[in-house]
Amino acid sequence: MIFANATYLWGLLGLLLPIAIHLWSRKKVKTIKVGSTKLLEASEPKQTSSIKLNELWLLFLRLLMLSVLVFILAEPGTLRTEKNDALNYVVEASLLNDERMRTILDTVPKESVRILKKGFPKWGDYEFNVSNQPPSYWQLAQQMDAIPADSIVIFSEGSITKLHGARPEISANTRWIVLEADSAKQQLLEVAHKESYAEVLSVSSGAKFLSFKKDTISLASDLITTNRNKDSVLLSSYNAKDWMAFTKQRPIQIGILAHDTLYRQVQYLKAAYRGIAHYLNRPVKIEILKRPNDVSDFDFDTLVSFDNELPVTLETNLLQYRPNIFSNQLIVEGPTKTIFHLTRLLDIENIVKEHLPQKLLKLLQLRTDLSDVINSNDLRSVAENELQPIKSEKESLKNNARLFELTPWLWLFFMVLVVGERVLSKSRKQ
Repeated sequence: MIFANATYLWGLLGLLLPIAIHLWSRKKVKTIKVGSTKLLEASEPKQTSSIKLNELWLLFLRLLMLSVLVFILAEPGTLRTEKNDALNYVVEASLLNDERMRTILDTVPKESVRILKKGFPKWGDYEFNVSNQPPSYWQLAQQMDAIPADSIVIFSEGSITKLHGARPEISANTRWIVLEADSAKQQLLEVAHKESYAEVLSVSSGAKFLSFKKDTISLASDLITTNRNKDSVLLSSYNAKDWMAFTKQRPIQIGILAHDTLYRQVQYLKAAYRGIAHYLNRPVKIEILKRPNDVSDFDFDTLVSFDNELPVTLETNLLQYRPNIFSNQLIVEGPTKTIFHLTRLLDIENIVKEHLPQKLLKLLQLRTDLSDVINSNDLRSVAENELQPIKSEKESLKNNARLFELTPWLWLFFMVLVVGERVLSKSRKQ
């Protein structure tokens, strides 16, 4: 027997408490002087013995109740040995509706099939209608030593988005098989309304590629249909069946807080943001601020500050000039996710060498709302040999012992003892 919380076993010292109570509550014998005993009826020896026996039983029940309660807190269990299966199949949940996977599953016994998720539930115990988080391949691979099987075959999509962390080292004999997406997929991301045309951004993905495409379609074209309010669009060229709302693209707001002596720095930043505006085909509005107090009057997407202190707490992205001669990068991360530091003053050399416009574009974080949509449409997969964990040189024996918890049965036994103790205590008036 093993205990999850063995420290609670010290509570068995509490068994001394009922014994002390019983000893303390024993009635003292009183001597009564009488003139004659002729009229007194002698007590039966069996009755006296019964009284002592019942009191001992009551003491025993109370001691047993306290012992069972301590064992419940200690959470006991027993190990049951299970024989390892020769082979288990682990299937990613997203493949259960795949026709190719169904063909394979029809040829293997269902009792040897498990689902690729935490705990590796068996086929018969899995709730198919419950939505689950995408699995992390290598995180789950580290737990496969617990599967009671000599060999494991894993069927997965091999999605590159589900591959995180370092390659694990396990002792289980595993083989990963990747079922790649058999067709490409295209998904509309957004449609922006321009003056006389619509700018359509879409993502296409297959087993070997992920690409983005930006098209321009004239609003007078037969390929596009707008609703009466001119705020939604239906694109027949993308086989879209649902209306899609136009994305409202306001001008990107940039603030630059700098003194007149930093005129050249301001010009460098303006040139970089003009390049970003041309690349995005989206207007960029730049405000030059002379005083820190003026910051609170605007809602900037990014504020570039050459001032050491700011009078207000900003919720926007902040690029603050903090000289650092030991840094080998022009822009580094600050103490929070929205604060960055400019480690050197700008010049033509470091602007070109460190690709300043690209770094400023990254600071804007314009596509954060599309990341989940892109990940859900990313069908890229890795090769089977890329999924294989590192085979451990130290072969460890399979832990095929399974824990059987005794706590529920102890609770039932405890309730029976409580009822028995109350009945006996009431009958003996203890």
